[in-house]
Amino acid sequence: MENNKTEHFIREHRTDDVRKLALASHPKEIDLQYALTQISGWQAAKSKLPLWADTDGVIYPRHLSMEQCTSQYIAQYKASVVEQFIGKDFKMADLTGGFGVDCFFISRSASSTCYNEMSSELCDIALNNYKVLQRSDIAVTCGSAEDFIAQQGTFDLLYLDPARRDGAGRKVVSISDCQPDIKALQDNLLKAAKYVMVKLSPMLDISRALTELRNVSRILIIGLEGECKELVFILERGYSQEPVIKAVDINADGTPEMAVSSAKSADNALPLPIAAPEQLLPGTYISEPSAPYMKSALFRTIAAQTGTALLHLDTHLFWSKEKPESFPGRIFKIEGIIPFDKRSLSALTKTQANLSVRNFPETAPALQQKLKLRDGGPRYLIATTLKDGKRVLLNLQKEK
Repeated sequence: MENNKTEHFIREHRTDDVRKLALASHPKEIDLQYALTQISGWQAAKSKLPLWADTDGVIYPRHLSMEQCTSQYIAQYKASVVEQFIGKDFKMADLTGGFGVDCFFISRSASSTCYNEMSSELCDIALNNYKVLQRSDIAVTCGSAEDFIAQQGTFDLLYLDPARRDGAGRKVVSISDCQPDIKALQDNLLKAAKYVMVKLSPMLDISRALTELRNVSRILIIGLEGECKELVFILERGYSQEPVIKAVDINADGTPEMAVSSAKSADNALPLPIAAPEQLLPGTYISEPSAPYMKSALFRTIAAQTGTALLHLDTHLFWSKEKPESFPGRIFKIEGIIPFDKRSLSALTKTQANLSVRNFPETAPALQQKLKLRDGGPRYLIATTLKDGKRVLLNLQKEK
């Protein structure tokens, strides 16, 4: 426990600018480095981990651990998924505990829980925080994931979030480059537990991951406010069928958007409605899935669930005559269609719009420079390719 003067300093300055605090002069008895870590940690937790921020006595780790830890709303969602396929009163262990957020929420439905972590510093923080969060029932052990599964018996669920940085601190994506190496460890993991839940980089290619991981029954693609945040693979002992892919985006208040879920073969078996160019009339609608749904590539399922049609086989924008009652992403009303020819484009010079591209040969920055567009405003332009192969600019007004 830090000295009282340091604790008072933290409480007094926790809303201050950390960079300015670091440069200011302070009494010698203040442990400034510890204080700055706690202040910056609390400030990050205000939005990322509101339960932690609202609890007195929480200790925050160094910046990297705060940056890498799961947000509260995503952890709560994963906990709800675990309860759906395992139920309650299961035995679980988190083998790479970190700041302990996933372990805390998933374990709420468990009968016994162990948090394991290689860093003794993070273990000490977890012991303190679980106590002040009234979860002293979570056992804390310090050691490697490999040693844990060799020594600790069997579980219903093992959770892992492999470190995605190399020895030099650079980010890595490949499963084999992470620590621990799940590809090498998966047989031992599935001997120790019926279910193994692995959090991986959202940048990882799903098809490639499925060539490295076996017994995958479920794949979760989880976003937060439109940004793809987590790719979670659930391995199940003895499972040999095709995995189900599920994409969901979580709003700023913690409520999930509609989920899109299907096995890839079931998605491929659905019809693929494609809108004809003449259907794209002013007053009809264009919808754009947010990142986790794009990552899922379940475009036929999205069309079937929302009553929409794609603009082109490779243009992942969706058209509908009426505004969709529910759509997992942004919705726009069509103001007009601008042909991609010199005369039509010249009228856009020096106008203001938010420009993006979908299935288009030029990048958005290059096209913005070419059209001499000013960024921003209420107008949205999407450069894209239609069913007949023609390239156009969709002139849009945002509805959602």
